[in-house]
Amino acid sequence: MQLSEAVHPDLVTMASLISVCAKSLLLIEGRTLHGYVIRQHRGSDLSIANSLINMYLKCKQVNKAEILFGTIPTTDLVTWNTMISGYSENGFNKDGRGAIELFRSINLEPNEITIVGILSACTQIGVLRHGKQIHAYTIRRGFHSNSYLSAALVDMYSNCGRLDTGVQVFSNSGERNVTAWNSMISAHGNNGEGRKAIALFNEMLRSGVVANKSTFVSLLSACGHSGLVDEGMYYYGCMLEKYGVQPTVDHQVYMVDMLGRSGRLEKALDFVMQTEALAEPGIWGALLSACNYHGDVGMGREVADVLFKLEPQNAGYYVSLSNMYVAAGRWKEAVELRNIVEEKKLKKPVGYSSIDVCSM
Repeated sequence: MQLSEAVHPDLVTMASLISVCAKSLLLIEGRTLHGYVIRQHRGSDLSIANSLINMYLKCKQVNKAEILFGTIPTTDLVTWNTMISGYSENGFNKDGRGAIELFRSINLEPNEITIVGILSACTQIGVLRHGKQIHAYTIRRGFHSNSYLSAALVDMYSNCGRLDTGVQVFSNSGERNVTAWNSMISAHGNNGEGRKAIALFNEMLRSGVVANKSTFVSLLSACGHSGLVDEGMYYYGCMLEKYGVQPTVDHQVYMVDMLGRSGRLEKALDFVMQTEALAEPGIWGALLSACNYHGDVGMGREVADVLFKLEPQNAGYYVSLSNMYVAAGRWKEAVELRNIVEEKKLKKPVGYSSIDVCSM
């Protein structure tokens, strides 16, 4: 991207261009716009700064967003909300508590968006005591009737092992939109209560709420976690015709995961080959995980070869295949794969998992 210094787009245009870069994950173009903003001495404009912070976070450049956040002369609630949400979206919570520490230092009155972002951080890292404090805060502020907050609370409690409290939150919520229902379906599914999740799905439809793409992600995940393969196949098969929801790659990933969990690896492979998503790593990654779980080294090798081509810098696939070789006693091949990871200096995507049981 090249911008002529003789052209001076207004602030609204610049913010819009940066937002396009954020939405399309165009980091290089976004950095070019950032450089132009600096040269034009517009970096102090808050709307531009907020757009740049959001762009860097969407492009997973958390450190650059932090630097910009720390150097801009003024901030508003949009700035803080963007940073808090960005920490959670990137799994970048510095010992699991980056967003929470940021919330504690906020010098403005939080709104619903702020609270949802913080609850998302608590959900991500399983910190119940902080989540309960935020819940109490929402009640004091009168936010508890907000359906999006209710959904975030359900997610937080169920992820922290307190499905019972999540159910209470849902039952007491005055407004139940599709987001709240989806959270409840997902909560039961993640806790192995697939049939309850299906019952909630049907109850939601009877209440007049229309299912969306996220509903079926939650529903298919619930079927997969509970071994309800036939039910999952049924709902996937009638998504478009009966419910008007076009299946996406996310739904296909959960279908592969469901078939793989049940040991139907050949059927899972057939499903993958019949989709239009052969270039999607997520689908192949789900199949590789299933091969690893069931110890199918032959298929695992074939699937891994596809992933090596799709994402050659992802060490996780090499590690997964290496683990399969180890389990099969094929040490030589396992060592060879580990050596490849070291020689190419590959890195496995960072993940964080923690459950705070102190207050359960």
